[in-house]
Amino acid sequence: MPQQHETTDALWNLREAFARRTGTHARDWHLVFKARYGMREVFRTLREERGDGRVVTTLFTGCTAVDSITSAGLTPGYADIDPAILTVDAEALALDESVHAVIDQHSYGMIDEAKSAACAAKAHAAGALYVEDSAHCVARMARDASGVPLADISIHSIGIEKQLGVGFGGAIWVNPDMEDQALRDALTRAFDALQPLPGRIDAAAQHYSLQNRVLAHLPHGLSHSLRARLTASGRLEPPVADMERAGRLPYPGYLPSPRIAQCVLDAFPTLDADEACRREWTRGYLEELGNLDGLEIPGAVYGTARDQSLIRFPIVLPSEEAADPLIAELRGSGLYCVDWYRMPFYPGALDLSAYGMSKDDPRYRAFRARYGGVVGLPTDIDIMRLPEAVAIVRRHIERRA
Repeated sequence: MPQQHETTDALWNLREAFARRTGTHARDWHLVFKARYGMREVFRTLREERGDGRVVTTLFTGCTAVDSITSAGLTPGYADIDPAILTVDAEALALDESVHAVIDQHSYGMIDEAKSAACAAKAHAAGALYVEDSAHCVARMARDASGVPLADISIHSIGIEKQLGVGFGGAIWVNPDMEDQALRDALTRAFDALQPLPGRIDAAAQHYSLQNRVLAHLPHGLSHSLRARLTASGRLEPPVADMERAGRLPYPGYLPSPRIAQCVLDAFPTLDADEACRREWTRGYLEELGNLDGLEIPGAVYGTARDQSLIRFPIVLPSEEAADPLIAELRGSGLYCVDWYRMPFYPGALDLSAYGMSKDDPRYRAFRARYGGVVGLPTDIDIMRLPEAVAIVRRHIERRA
C-alpha cells in the first residue's frame, strides 16, 4: 500500500523506482523529507518496542546521523574504525544486551560485503538490528553470497552533495524478513503515519540551490550574516542547522513533497551514467596516486571497492594543516572536494556532551590525530579533468616532501 497522505503518484512511483533498482518490493520502501528523520523513526520505534538502550556507530560520521539516535531517546556508542573501509571494525566489534542496533556506514560508497556480513552476524547474535547507512551510495546495498540484502534497515539519502543532485529526500528500506516481525510491523505503521511536508519547508527546499549560489558569491561576512538571518526566518533550509550540531533535530518526521519526489524520479535515470563516471574517476585516481608517498588511501579502494561508484575518492594526509592547502587549491581550480569527517560528528558538534563525548576523551583525540587530514576528491565531473586534479595533488605532496 502507498504511504498515507500521498496526494500524487510521484511518491509511490519513487518507491517503485527504488524497488526496481535494488530488486526488492516497493511496499518495503518508505520515503522521508531527509534521511536523518527516517533514521530517527527507526530508532524511536525501536525504543518504544524494546526500551532504553544503545545504538553503535563510529566517530567517522556526521552529526545528523547521531542526532537520529539521541533525539529518539537512545544512547550512541562508538565502535573502533576499520581504516581499510572507514566504518565499523567488524572484527573488533563487541556487543552486549544493551545494544539495540549497529550502524554500518558505507563511507564514500565503499562496500565490503564480507565485512558487512560479519558485522550483521555479530549484531544479530546480540539480538540487535543491522542498520546499513547507504547515504553515500543511493540504491546500493550490501548483499550475502546469494544476493539477498544483509540489512534489517537500509538508509538512502538524496541530500545535499549526494547523488542525483536533488538535495532533499530520503528512502528507508525495512527488511520484510527481519526476525522480529512485530518490530517490522511497528516500523511500517510509523512510516505510514508520516505527515505531508509543510509548504513553508518545501518552498525553502525548492529555493536552496539558488540561494546557496548567491550566498557563495557574496563576501564571507555578509554571506554568513545573511545565511543566518534566512535560516532563522525559515526561508533557508540549511544542510546542517545549529540545533543539529547539538544533538537535536528541528522537525517531526515528514514525507517528501510530491515536488521533491518527482525531482528524484526525474533524476533516477541518470544513476547509471553517474556511477560509471565515478568508477572511472576512482580507477584513475588509484592508478595515478596509488603508489604516492605522503598520503594514505583506504585499503578497500585497492580491493573490494576498486570498481565501485565512490561519491568521493578518500585520501588521508598527515594532518588537518597538511590537508587545508590542498583543499583550497583544488577548490580554487573549480575542482570541488570535501573535508567530510575530518572531525567527529561532521561538520563538528557545538555541544560534544550531547553526543556523550568530550575533547579530552582519548577516542576523540585519537580520531583527530588519525583522520584530521582526510580529503574527499571529486568523482562527479568530466573525466577529462582527472590529469589536472592528479597534478594538483602531486604538487602538493611534493611540496611537503
